[in-house]
Amino acid sequence: MEQAQTDRTLNKMRDIPARAEDMMDETRSALDSTVATISEKARYAARYADRRVHANPWTAVGIGFAAGMVFGALLTAAVSAQRSVFSRMM
Repeated sequence: MEQAQTDRTLNKMRDIPARAEDMMDETRSALDSTVATISEKARYAARYADRRVHANPWTAVGIGFAAGMVFGALLTAAVSAQRSVFSRMM
């Protein structure tokens, strides 16, 4: 009885590398499919953005300027808040 259990356990242990390789192949296939889908969507978005910028260049410049101002204001607020925390600590 114990020998049969030991044999089954050894057989299962021998199957582990094959099962792991099968799982790795399935995962790689799924990842490749996902990367291909994301890449296609990114290319589509880039083409769309390029067409919109060429159609309305000044609007694109204005949006870029506004986004830069907002980002700069947020960054300035974060840095000043961090400085006040450090000054309280010292």
